[in-house]
Amino acid sequence: MGMQETQPEVAIVLCTYNGAEFIEQQLESIVAQDWPVILYVFDDGSQDATLALVNSFSKALKLHIVTNKTNLGYVANFEAGIKHVLDRKHNYLALCDQDDIWESDRISQGMNALLTKEQVVGETSAVLVHCDLRMIDAQNNKLHCSFFNYRRYGLTKRKSLPLILGQNGVMGNTVLMNRSMASMALPFPTNLHVHDYWLALLSELYGYRLLLDKPLVNYRIHNSNASNSSEAIPLGLPSERKSRIWLNWSDRDLELPFKEDSRLHSILSITENEHQFPAMDKKQQRILRVFRDYLEFKQSRFKILINMFRYGFFRTGIKHRARVIFRTFMTKRYNQIR
Repeated sequence: MGMQETQPEVAIVLCTYNGAEFIEQQLESIVAQDWPVILYVFDDGSQDATLALVNSFSKALKLHIVTNKTNLGYVANFEAGIKHVLDRKHNYLALCDQDDIWESDRISQGMNALLTKEQVVGETSAVLVHCDLRMIDAQNNKLHCSFFNYRRYGLTKRKSLPLILGQNGVMGNTVLMNRSMASMALPFPTNLHVHDYWLALLSELYGYRLLLDKPLVNYRIHNSNASNSSEAIPLGLPSERKSRIWLNWSDRDLELPFKEDSRLHSILSITENEHQFPAMDKKQQRILRVFRDYLEFKQSRFKILINMFRYGFFRTGIKHRARVIFRTFMTKRYNQIR
């Protein structure tokens, strides 16, 4: 039996935009994969040498390039890329950022886990695999050996809807999924801030999320990241940011966790369109309701905090939780909170 029969080909969805500075290293790491892959590149209007560099790998990779007529933004570009690959009848998809570097077994480790799970639950079940990341800088120097540990995420291999709703930790640039999972995720909700949260939430509610607790992706942190930049994930706090934080504290303009991204949009897309998804059990419905109450501040500050801590949406750690409590009672940022 040939390799293609025993190792089903994985379609890689790589979204690019002015990525010439780092994309060669990512492409080289895709060439080095020890599992058969086909690369689909979706370019969002690059004005640099990105496409020329991608084309230079046409002999080393099975390669297809799609150039967008207008700039979509990285979330909509991934949505269009996933749909494009599904339309071409691929059964397994991996998402890819333009500036990372993969370990050579990034795909094989994920596929071995995914195929093993499919043997138990069937190919029609939604399965998503993700992993930890090693953090590197623009010069490939290691910043931290574990993104999960650096961010103090509490993710384990066990199913935990509160963890996924709150702190999450599923990074899109590590996602590998089967056709059932990818199909369920389309179309993305409007106003989606990040696509990985949507994928993680659906897999936790209706499918299977498999965590590989090892860094199979070298995650580059630099100022041009489309999602997390070196400013968004600071390894040191610049003085100007300290000044902004002090002003926010003095004005009681304090941001609370999860309030100012697309978590609410994602939850509403599920609860207001339940006919599109499998039925939730009562426990799932209750957890979603509690988290939605927090996002919309439909109850008192005290009751909100009790429920959030009770279900485990926030990160652990005395300092973090004390900071959340203080901010919740002190903030004037959200007029509707009581």
